[in-house]
Amino acid sequence: MTRMLCTARTASGREPAIRTAAKTAFVALAFSLLACGPVTEVPAWGTLPDFSLTNQDDQPYGTAQLAGRPWIADFIFTKCPGRCPKLTREMSGIQTELRGRGWDDVMLVSISVDPANDTPEVLTEYAARHGAKLDGWQFLTGTRDGIWSLSVEGFKLPVEEVEDTGEGPILHSNRFVLADGRQQIRGYYDALDAEDRARLLRDLEIVRAESAPVAD
Repeated sequence: MTRMLCTARTASGREPAIRTAAKTAFVALAFSLLACGPVTEVPAWGTLPDFSLTNQDDQPYGTAQLAGRPWIADFIFTKCPGRCPKLTREMSGIQTELRGRGWDDVMLVSISVDPANDTPEVLTEYAARHGAKLDGWQFLTGTRDGIWSLSVEGFKLPVEEVEDTGEGPILHSNRFVLADGRQQIRGYYDALDAEDRARLLRDLEIVRAESAPVAD
């Protein structure tokens, strides 16, 4: 699988322990995907905690609003000069694909790791700049401690301050995360890898079918 993060190391030259643990988890995920045959089930990788953040309209938004529907999340910040515009561009492509398939039940969620700067007003402007359709794509802010804890402890994705080498002063994941309507994590996908984005859509189709009504 491709790299999860922008490259950064500590002063000792070793990667932070949290990133090492995350890589170990993704190696296990990669090996699980090597099984032969068509994929008919998507495993659960843990359950997300309840959370409530603030969306671009300055309204509460979180697991209560997402209950019962599949959703795709990523972590960004609007001042990020490197990866974030690419992540948002790929998420926009996902939204276009979802609409083309008629999968209007799927919600996209972009969570800022720089909430001090990314106010609802800033997120509204960022969403408009990237052509986001807000009825199917929410941009969330909150407190730094709350969001960073949600990233690390909830989504199991690292986030930390680093020396700015052109990617911005905050190191965060470039993964899309698929969750179902029961707050279960169903997969991690490299947002910048076309094959992984295709795998995301394949898994999403399976997850959607799990909650589809059964015909009489």
